[in-house]
Amino acid sequence: MRIRSLVLIGIAVACAEPLAPGDVLVGTWSNTTAHGFPIQLAASTSGADLSTSCTTAHSPALRLDASLTFQATGVYTRAIGLVSVRVGDAVTVAGQALGQRLVVRGDTLTRGSGGSSVCNA
Repeated sequence: MRIRSLVLIGIAVACAEPLAPGDVLVGTWSNTTAHGFPIQLAASTSGADLSTSCTTAHSPALRLDASLTFQATGVYTRAIGLVSVRVGDAVTVAGQALGQRLVVRGDTLTRGSGGSSVCNA
């Protein structure tokens, strides 16, 4: 029981540490009030999905550089409603880490899922 408690405390501390240069983003960040529509970034070591209510863009894994910024070229894998992009169009996924938060497309995302959203097109 003690070992399990120590492991859980270790995981909690590791998750609370700020992101650092060289880190690959792993986790989910979201902002449900971004410009009237939600933005969510779900990242792993195998790739990342940046989603809004009407689009999803997939990119390779996102690694932080020395200035804690990230950038990768991906493609739209979902585009519904009245959006100006199509599935297969190229997209740049870029942003910057600020502690445990991410700034993407001018919006600050915090750890956690944004829940579900509906494309009102």
